[in-house]
Amino acid sequence: MSSNRKKSPWAYDETGIQCPNCQSIRVNRILDNWAMRRGIQMFKCAVCGKKFYDRNVDDYRPTYNR
Repeated sequence: MSSNRKKSPWAYDETGIQCPNCQSIRVNRILDNWAMRRGIQMFKCAVCGKKFYDRNVDDYRPTYNR
């Protein structure tokens, strides 16, 4: 990867991410319009299917957008 891509906010190290539901490390990053507009990374567990936010992100999401 070039040095310019490593400086991108979307070049994210996913090695330490675990599912908060089942503790699996089989996690994929997903593109969610609500989260992308706010600059938040979202992930989906490949085992249980739970969607969750990046670390240290407030768990607020409008009910009309679920």
